[in-house]
Amino acid sequence: VMGSWCALVAAEECGPQMEVTWIAWNPQTVADDDAVQHRKVERVARARAPGRVVRIDLGDGRCAYGRRLNGPSVEFYDRVDAYGESVDLLDLVASRVAFTVWVMDAAFRRGGWELLDVVPLSESERAKVEHRAKKDPISGECSIYWTDAVSGSFGEIPASLEECEYLEVAAVWDARHVEDRLRDHFDGRPNEWVESMRLSRWPPGNPTPSNRPPC
Repeated sequence: VMGSWCALVAAEECGPQMEVTWIAWNPQTVADDDAVQHRKVERVARARAPGRVVRIDLGDGRCAYGRRLNGPSVEFYDRVDAYGESVDLLDLVASRVAFTVWVMDAAFRRGGWELLDVVPLSESERAKVEHRAKKDPISGECSIYWTDAVSGSFGEIPASLEECEYLEVAAVWDARHVEDRLRDHFDGRPNEWVESMRLSRWPPGNPTPSNRPPC
């Protein structure tokens, strides 16, 4: 072992020869994976604490879930339950993520989503640099907006439309629009808010309540 590298012998004999494959080993990643395995649920008074899990009433007997990450970022899980059904939060946060967007603080206040307990962020979650797509409404030029929660730094880098295509748009969603998107996601329908913000279509010629973005 040298530094953060180690060798793995993928042994398959070819006569007297053996192939040796080198792989990268990062001790921080191993430590972080171990921390995830030993997560525990915490009770925290602050509503918008990082790691806060929320239950979202979809209004049709179903509920979905989200979890606050750094700043306004919230991840929403590809999991739908009957409303009122008990949920194991550690199992929940291991679920596949459907999408991650910026969300207005009002969703975490009184009258907003149901606040459950906190599953603290892992080291990699705390250190994650986020990327969002932007398009200048005048020049039409695209860029990628990035934020680093650890250092507090942020910036923009020029990008092509193709490079931005699969990124979430730099928009802050309100609770109602998130709920619409979750219902559409689980029902297999395109979401009007996502479609209205596609950079290839934005800005529209005449914004209306149906094509105005959720921010």
